[in-house]
Amino acid sequence: MTIRELGYRRAVYEPVPRWRRWLPLARQEFAHLFRSRAGVAVFCACLLPFVVRIFILMVRSGVVNFVGMRERMLTRSQLFAQWDPTRPDFYAEAVLQTFPGLPLLVLLSATVTAGAIARDRATNALELLWTRGISPIDYLGAKLLGAWALLATLTVAGPFVLWIVAVLVADDWSFATATAPFMPQLLLGLMLVTAAWTAICVLISCLSQTPSQAIVTWCIVMIGSSAVANVTAVVFREPAMRSWASVWDAGGVVGRWFAAVSTRGAPVVPATLVLGGLVVGLALLARKRLSVGEAVG
Repeated sequence: MTIRELGYRRAVYEPVPRWRRWLPLARQEFAHLFRSRAGVAVFCACLLPFVVRIFILMVRSGVVNFVGMRERMLTRSQLFAQWDPTRPDFYAEAVLQTFPGLPLLVLLSATVTAGAIARDRATNALELLWTRGISPIDYLGAKLLGAWALLATLTVAGPFVLWIVAVLVADDWSFATATAPFMPQLLLGLMLVTAAWTAICVLISCLSQTPSQAIVTWCIVMIGSSAVANVTAVVFREPAMRSWASVWDAGGVVGRWFAAVSTRGAPVVPATLVLGGLVVGLALLARKRLSVGEAVG
């Protein structure tokens, strides 16, 4: 029996590009933190170091001057050298300094990024995604892109905005011409380091059964690896290993090298191998975990 005149319209097949299938996942991952007041509060707390440095900039430029604070800062230039906006370490150390850089990065990434894939696995969302024409590679790439964009707002956009503020409050444009040459390389280094940390965090989430397990493992990797580096330095009688053998310190060495800031005697090649080796090892494990052969797409 044929059913007629019920208002059905002819369906038109419109192929959807591959990128349009996974891009919403990246956008969703980036916006996940801002869906709750607690997430917004965490993000605002992570911005506090940059707020402090902006205040220092305003004091040095004379925009803000409390009871001769600017004069004391300028007369003690040696003491306040790390707060000199004409030096690249003023911007790099806002992210790479162990305190507060490490606690804030762990806080932000543990809140969202560490559970990126483990959350979907816990809610059985992966099987549904495989039926929507999204391959595991696309899914993993979308999660990496969204998580990187979120962390980069702190580690890359933060120093860049800090530099923009420094240019605006400077006495003249000579400050911009003096500092602009080192900013692209500095930002590139921060992008690469952030990408490495993001990849490690998301891949740990991929290998974890639950979000809680992913968060704990990520915190152990970031904080506990420093303790392992100290023990290894004692065992092998190589004190320099303390400065590059942990995940956080290795990222700091690579970021400072790109920014043309002193790496404090730490070699760049071993630090790069620590980050790269960990990313590659986790990626090989994650490839099997995501069951690429069973995917649709």
